[in-house]
Amino acid sequence: MNYQTKKSSLFLKKISRATTTFTQIWQVRNLWVLLVGAFLMACDDPEEIGTELFGQDIGLAYTDTLTVEASTIQLDSMQTSGIPSVFVGSMSHPVFGDYTAKTFFQPTNIDTIKIDTAGTNAYKASLVESVDSLALYLVFRRVAGDTTKAQTFKLYRVKSSATPTVSKVYNTGDALPEYDPTPLATVTRNPLKPIRNANSTSEDTSKYSYVKIPLPMALAREIFAKRNLSSANAVVYDKFKDVIKGFVLVSETSQNSALSYFSVAQSMMDLSYHYTYTYRKTTGVDTTVSVNKTTSFYLSNGTAATGEQNVRWTNVTVNRKGALANIKKAADALKSSDAGGYVYMDNISGLALKLKFPTLLSLKNNKNIAINKAELVLEPDQPLSGFSRITNLVAIQENGANRPLRNTSTNGFVYANSETQIASYATKANSYTFNVTSALQNILSGRATSNGWILTPTWIGLASSTATSVSVLSSSRIVSVEPVQAVFNAKNIKLKIYYTHISK
Repeated sequence: MNYQTKKSSLFLKKISRATTTFTQIWQVRNLWVLLVGAFLMACDDPEEIGTELFGQDIGLAYTDTLTVEASTIQLDSMQTSGIPSVFVGSMSHPVFGDYTAKTFFQPTNIDTIKIDTAGTNAYKASLVESVDSLALYLVFRRVAGDTTKAQTFKLYRVKSSATPTVSKVYNTGDALPEYDPTPLATVTRNPLKPIRNANSTSEDTSKYSYVKIPLPMALAREIFAKRNLSSANAVVYDKFKDVIKGFVLVSETSQNSALSYFSVAQSMMDLSYHYTYTYRKTTGVDTTVSVNKTTSFYLSNGTAATGEQNVRWTNVTVNRKGALANIKKAADALKSSDAGGYVYMDNISGLALKLKFPTLLSLKNNKNIAINKAELVLEPDQPLSGFSRITNLVAIQENGANRPLRNTSTNGFVYANSETQIASYATKANSYTFNVTSALQNILSGRATSNGWILTPTWIGLASSTATSVSVLSSSRIVSVEPVQAVFNAKNIKLKIYYTHISK
């Protein structure tokens, strides 16, 4: 409900009568600001009204908390290629539903598969090389769900006819490459135990455990046979991927347990081998030398510049529950009033918030209006078991059809044109706060194309961050498919506006 302080109204009217013409008020800018500011500092709580808000020279100062119309929407794509994790497993969530994930990835080498026999040229006649083992090490990055239950991991080799490519963006709904029906290896962990040291803050093996999957010796020998080729025929990057197209990893369990996220940067496949040679002495007993070596193949090799990137993505299916079961396809929307008063964010399945402000334009009341300050404040419920708190939210312009507005030239998202594009979670206040002063002024002036925004978690970096401004990098890969979520009671989403009417 709009209000104005009676004392303030009388005071301003007296000053208004002392002004000869309304249009000449700009000539007494400093007088207005000093008098009004001094009066309000003496009579009102500055935290409620805010002495910094009165940047306009004329008119009456108002404050209002506007109606926010909140809905949960389904984003049209959730990219899983190029993100820091591959993940597998199944998990049942009481609100968001049942998740199942399986993943595809490619290991490659950073150098030729040339066995290190340096310094043995003189003994080549007696040199014997042997492969010992091949194993995949998948390092946990995080986990969502019940880690006390057993999980059985099965690794499959992708068929030679598969054609995954780095030029394509893969999403959660994209089918994985065709793979052999018989698994290369099977490993069961009971219980899962993903954490090695819970007190460690490091995102590597000092904190997280790993799953070791021993691979068949036949595959080890196949790879080992590609060694010692000339540099022109070096089996590296794409040439290695022609030999080993990649693997599909599936986690099977009789009960819904957990989603296991594995670090692309930390995980690897190790080929262990040894060689021996005999040092023949002119006198005395000959000496046989044995050397053990390991060659590593990584999941994250390559650069965008060379195109020698490893392809990887995760396929995810979700069986939603309750009111969320009404969201079935991209751009579907579920109003908070149809979901018990709640709206939801979910990074795995791509649920985001759509916010509209149906009463915003009524503020004008046939007058010019200046927004002195506006804040969008969201207070989340506590995270549900198995999910983490969202660290940052980003505001994107909406295209009028429940989809993010995109730049026609770059396909990147068009962010809210305001002082704050990213809002970080404030622990003490239990809230995310956007400064949307400029954005609302653009809506009121007709410069904005839509009266509302889409809010979603973000994993991209900040382009700039100061005390008054936070902006984001232009990117179409905005959502990281990580187990983070947020539940909001729509009553706890508020748009607070401080504004001034200016006579025409």
